[in-house]
Amino acid sequence: MAPTRRCGRLIAALFTLPLAAVPAGAQRQERPETPAATVAEQVNVSIVNIDVHVTNRRGRPIADLTAADFEVYENGELVEITNFLNAAAREEPEWSDGGEPEADTDAPLMVALYVDRYRTRHGNLLRIEDDLASFLSARRDQGGGIRFLLATGDPELNVRVPFTDDPRELLGALEQLRGEPRSGLHDDDLLRRRTLDEIRTTYETCIQPPASEFNPGCVPCVDTWPALLGAAGQYAAEMQTRAGTSLASLAELATALGGLPGPKALVYVSDGLPQRPGADLFHYLGQICADRQSETGALDREWDDTTRFNRFSSFSNANRVTIYPVDAGGVRASSATDPTLAGPVSEVGDFGGTRDSRLSTVLVPSTENDRLRVDNLQATLSLLADETGGRAVFNQPNPAEALEGIASDFGSYYSLGYRAPPDRRHPIRQVEVRLTRQAKGWQVRYRRSYILKSADQRLADRLFAALKLDEQTNPLAAEVTFGETSPGTEPGRRTLPVGVRVPVSAVTLLPGPSGASGAVRIFLVAEGEDGRRTPMRQKTLTLMEAELPEIGQTKTVVVNVDLPPGRFSVAVGVRDEASGRGSYLVRDVELPAG
Repeated sequence: MAPTRRCGRLIAALFTLPLAAVPAGAQRQERPETPAATVAEQVNVSIVNIDVHVTNRRGRPIADLTAADFEVYENGELVEITNFLNAAAREEPEWSDGGEPEADTDAPLMVALYVDRYRTRHGNLLRIEDDLASFLSARRDQGGGIRFLLATGDPELNVRVPFTDDPRELLGALEQLRGEPRSGLHDDDLLRRRTLDEIRTTYETCIQPPASEFNPGCVPCVDTWPALLGAAGQYAAEMQTRAGTSLASLAELATALGGLPGPKALVYVSDGLPQRPGADLFHYLGQICADRQSETGALDREWDDTTRFNRFSSFSNANRVTIYPVDAGGVRASSATDPTLAGPVSEVGDFGGTRDSRLSTVLVPSTENDRLRVDNLQATLSLLADETGGRAVFNQPNPAEALEGIASDFGSYYSLGYRAPPDRRHPIRQVEVRLTRQAKGWQVRYRRSYILKSADQRLADRLFAALKLDEQTNPLAAEVTFGETSPGTEPGRRTLPVGVRVPVSAVTLLPGPSGASGAVRIFLVAEGEDGRRTPMRQKTLTLMEAELPEIGQTKTVVVNVDLPPGRFSVAVGVRDEASGRGSYLVRDVELPAG
């Protein structure tokens, strides 16, 4: 009987396309000359930015192209390029830590270094952390408008160092990581060896001479087949669950990155993610039980998780996140060199053509099986890099050199902006970028799709970035306070009043038929220590110019939220609807029991 399949849990991650670069003047804060002008006409321009890397046959960037050298197609239709940026040609933009640029093209490149400690062997972690340290040391004095973040998968997302332009902070965090204990509970190689040992023991026990009248004889791959298949199925299910856990943390990070303006790069370090969980064990069973190959081949196809990884690449593209996977496994050794996989030296009967063969040969995974195992772990990394416009690093004895190749992408990309065509039936829009002139060996990399999100979805993602990445900013000089709690609408919960104070001078007023007026939208999310978040709450503050003398210098809006006892991080967004400026703040609060 085929094993029961357990799917790894993948969180439902919000994802969005950030408010992109708008044409010059589209975000001016001056009052319009005519009352007919509206907020939507000023800031609600749906511009899509596609970040493109062009390299020659040696992989070196081509840095002298212009907008005329590109064509962009959305769902097969040519669109007009309205915005163009050559990152290699521009001067470093002005950027204050925690601030927001005036336009998306002025945003710095945000590089998230994510070390999946949950899916990386101890020795590989030590080596790759040294390589990352060398990579960051090389960036120490380069500047270039790049901000770095360091996060780990433990297995949950753990932001070690929020975005900074000082690599020394990350170097200190990497040094600290080296001293942290690591558990072997999630070692994939250890799980594989244990499963192979279980299969081998079952096979060997079957072929031993009968020990008594109660054991008249056993035929491998017939009498033991349910047990062999069950072991492989459990291995596949566990591998799928582990990959799903890592993918969930990656999706959480990609979602948070999507709330930030400008291009984002995610350098993902691990020993790989299985595209077909258990493929190597099903193949192994097909080799030692040749008559069962059609059955094991069908199981291999059944466990194919390509759709899941395609979905995640769409998440990343929606958030304008380019993925650079780095395989920390380096050059892997053959299973034939692993003494723990060697079998005994007993003779084997005529079971499947193995007469006079030794189990040390029959039951040791073949070179073909080793290659399939590695290809299976690396295929998903290639997929994520190809679909998002990044590049993958495989089979490198010295990943530090390959990381330098990735770094060349950071300052040598083109950003092509265009107005998103309206009224599309399908949320995922396919993108194709072509060169109008191209030399032999040139390669073009870019994200293959995007999702156009509403203003509310963009605001929710920006708030999530403040909550998860500590990307707080307060150009509106807003203040957040907590009031006394009262019994909530449900038993065991309390109603927490969250006061948001906004300076009246920060609100942009626009003329209208009834006089000048302005609006500020306030939105709020609370997250508990268990990672659960409340639905986003919203309120709108409207100010009339005639009311200002009575209001005074500030206006306070109270948003009530029902919460159980415990510690919470409350993220508050304050957005001036006319200018598009926003403050994003996070404050901690503890609600006592009773």
